[in-house]
Amino acid sequence: MTTPTPMKHTLSQQGSGRTPSQTQHGAAATPPVSTPFSMAHAALSPHGSRLSPQAVKKSPAISGAALLNHPTSTSAVSFDSPSAAAAFSNLQLSDLDFKSLGGLAGLQVGRNTEDEKAKRLDEVISILSQNRGYVSEAGLERLAQKLELDCMWDEHMAGESKRTLIIAGSALELLIGFTDNIVQSLTLAFPESSDSVNKHAEDAGKILLENLKLQPGQSPLTKQLDKFSVNFERLAILDKLSIASVLNLYEAIAGVFDSLSRLHQWELQRVREDASLAGRTDEYLRNIVLCNRSGTPAMNARGKVGMRIDYWKNKHLQPPTNPQMAAHVEKHEKIWGILVGCAPINRNLDVNVHPVRVSHHWISENVELPHIPGDLQTSPMVHWLEPEDTIVPPDPEKAGDSLLGPRLPSVTFSATFDPPIHISFGLWEQLRSMGIGIPAMDVSKSFDNLVFPIAPGGYYDPTEPREIHHTKDLKYQLPGSPAWLSRKHANSLYIYKPVYGKTLTEASFSHPQHLIAMLPYLRQYAFLSTLLENSFKEDTGPKRTPPQTTIHPDSFSTKTSTNRDEFDRFMSHSPVTIKSPSGDAPTPMDISTSMAIDSVSQPDHNHNNLSGTVPMSIDGASQQIFPSQAAHSQPTSHLFNNQQVPPIGGPNNHSALTHTFTSGPDPEAIKIDINLTMVHAPRLQIAFPFRASETAIVVLEIRENGQVHVESQNVLDERNSVAPNGRERRAEDLGKMLETVEDIGKWVEFVRTRWA
Repeated sequence: MTTPTPMKHTLSQQGSGRTPSQTQHGAAATPPVSTPFSMAHAALSPHGSRLSPQAVKKSPAISGAALLNHPTSTSAVSFDSPSAAAAFSNLQLSDLDFKSLGGLAGLQVGRNTEDEKAKRLDEVISILSQNRGYVSEAGLERLAQKLELDCMWDEHMAGESKRTLIIAGSALELLIGFTDNIVQSLTLAFPESSDSVNKHAEDAGKILLENLKLQPGQSPLTKQLDKFSVNFERLAILDKLSIASVLNLYEAIAGVFDSLSRLHQWELQRVREDASLAGRTDEYLRNIVLCNRSGTPAMNARGKVGMRIDYWKNKHLQPPTNPQMAAHVEKHEKIWGILVGCAPINRNLDVNVHPVRVSHHWISENVELPHIPGDLQTSPMVHWLEPEDTIVPPDPEKAGDSLLGPRLPSVTFSATFDPPIHISFGLWEQLRSMGIGIPAMDVSKSFDNLVFPIAPGGYYDPTEPREIHHTKDLKYQLPGSPAWLSRKHANSLYIYKPVYGKTLTEASFSHPQHLIAMLPYLRQYAFLSTLLENSFKEDTGPKRTPPQTTIHPDSFSTKTSTNRDEFDRFMSHSPVTIKSPSGDAPTPMDISTSMAIDSVSQPDHNHNNLSGTVPMSIDGASQQIFPSQAAHSQPTSHLFNNQQVPPIGGPNNHSALTHTFTSGPDPEAIKIDINLTMVHAPRLQIAFPFRASETAIVVLEIRENGQVHVESQNVLDERNSVAPNGRERRAEDLGKMLETVEDIGKWVEFVRTRWA
């Protein structure tokens, strides 16, 4: 049977389904042939399908699984005509560009179009909601209404040309003064709260006003509400969850702050009385409490309204030495903290979390637990208290609550991590067992992908090994030499076993003791993230400004350096002034762009004496450089080309590795190979060229509070176990040096140039 030749018919003939010749001669009617082309034509035609119900039922091409526009279509297209099948045999469906086919672009093959539309609509709403609006009278009024706060305008309080927007809640009052649609003043008050809350209102108001006022170079047409909205929403949430005269959540937060402030002052006093820390600066002692004790509580600090607990600070063992540097550190250098607030209780998530309690007595007045005679515990312990429950009346919006009588609040304390911190799967589950309210973890991402995300469109499989490569320039100074040398490092990070992790952004808790208990583990991963980012990412942020001091080269040849002098000068970023041979004025060398043991992109350690950074006996006097030691300043990447040291920690075949290059490889750079594992704690195995024909391999474990423990090393032997000043070097000095510099490249150069 041959395929009928298509003909053009009039409208009446098309409706009858027969041709004139068939009618005149009595020939049997041939049913129209259905092909995918005719199906597409029917879908696109305004007249619909031209096939009769009988033809549709009989044609094998018209099946529920073959219709292109059917959402459940999954089977292959079938044909009832050999010629149609032959035509489609030469057509590659995978090469079809639906956009180039005009109307076919609307056909969603194998998709539920309603779900797709809803998903896209949610994405659009999410994008639009990120824009909080602009600073204006209308913009602030809309924001207040969105937060379900009452607002009204008063045009007589400040004169005819000025207006005042009054925003009020159950325990909150905010007055914003405008002049010609520009914010001029702001007053924040908590009328229903005690002095423990209102004493912080002025500082909070200053932050809010700073968010609204025009800064130099800003225009009223482009000033956005983003920062103000984030801060004001934190206050509005506490107001919304409070219950007038019964539950004041501003009082609850102030009570936690007062209790932790007493703990902070007690710990700071004990550190100042510690004889082993005698002679340290007060800034250094405060950093010890911040990064090794119970953190530092603060209220309305670092541009954020509300309470926070700072628990980690980058370069905390390198405190600033002058007020200018201290101001720069306060403004630019990273500090890890936790924002304390309140949130509605989640019955599914917060099973083990107690509702919020309003109290100023979470810790006893004396802080320290009284010693019990015969108790083997000799060190003082914190005397935590359990406040009584806060009882609230029944919820009038719930019909059954009135019969149950007074109840516990449906609110819990919340913690927002600033910045969010990446932790391992093991620590995540450990925090849940400690009573922290966080959801069950889904093992869908690896820890390395959180720290170093895969580029969009890149291949990612958390179960496969991964390599991360980064090349950077470092400036360093050899012992006893005033000259600054440059060296390239090729850092390679290997992850052979999957290490699953998750980003911790929010959590709920019952007692401030839970926050303090989790700080040592957060510091562990804050230090690990800092270490990896400093070693494998370029820092483009502001740097510490070097002090204006000069050192003449004559002092290097005549003065005998102590261990502290040697390390401090090695870490120093102070400008060095070199006398010109002609006796002219000294020529300053700017260490802001050429520093000791630092990357060109990170000139950030710029002080002469790092008081309290490392033990004074970490190294000996200045060493003399002989020709036999010239290899220290030469690239030694060829040491890794032999077969002595295979890639550490993994198989010899790397064909399955996922490679990530943050910078181009350099064949002349010194190779530093790092293997990351996380069994019980994060562990780094670091291999680098050490002596002329030797490779150093050091295994370090990062423990609680960011302390580095040396598991094994082959750096110290009979040749360098005693420093030039006679002091015996110890393996733990390697860990203390890494804690100080917070950069694997700097640490490697210190070991290579001082301990070889």
